Amino acid sequence: MAQYPTSPVPQVPYTITPTWKTIITGFDNGAEQRKQKRAFAKYDVTLTYDVLLVSEIQALWNFYQSQKGAFGAFFFYALESAAYTNLAVGIGDASTLTFDIPGKSTSSQSVYVNGVIQSSGITILVGGGQENSDRVQFNAAPALGAVISCDFTGYLRIRCRFKNDQLSRQMFEALIYKTGIELQGLNLI
Repeated sequence: MAQYPTSPVPQVPYTITPTWKTIITGFDNGAEQRKQKRAFAKYDVTLTYDVLLVSEIQALWNFYQSQKGAFGAFFFYALESAAYTNLAVGIGDASTLTFDIPGKSTSSQSVYVNGVIQSSGITILVGGGQENSDRVQFNAAPALGAVISCDFTGYLRIRCRFKNDQLSRQMFEALIYKTGIELQGLNLI
C-alpha cells in the first residue's frame, strides 16, 4: 500500500481526530441508550503546508492523482511520537503468526488477544511490515476470529484516503495552504 509523501513536511500543528461510531437513542424522560458500533477508532487527519516549491506542490498533486482522489487507500504516519492505546492490529485466522502493528519506532508495546494482555509467547519485530511498520510475532497463531489489539509509544500509522474526490489543481493548492488537505480514516480491521 502507498504511503503519503514524507516530503514536504506538513505544518505543525496538524490535526489527528479519532472518530467513533455510536448510535444514541433519546427517550422522553431524558434518558438515552447508546450502542457502540466500532470497537476501534478511525483517525482523520488535516494537513496544511507553509510556503512550498513548485516541485513540492507537484509531488503532492501527483500523489493525489495516483490515488485517484478518494479511491486509493494509503498510510499516513503521525509526525511525532506519542503514546497510543486500544489500536486495532488484526483478526486471527488460526494460521497467521505475524501481524503489523499500526506504528513504527514503537516502544512500551502491550499486545492483547480478545482484550487479554499477552505477557509471553510474542516477539516484537522492528520494521519489516507494510510501509516499514513494526510487527508482532506470535509463537502460536491466534484463534480464528480472535481480535488482536495493542498499545504503544511511537509514530502512529493511519490507514486513510483523501476525503475529496473532485479537486481542481487550483482548489488543491488553496486547500494545502489555507484550510488543509483532509485525509479520511479507514478501518484497519
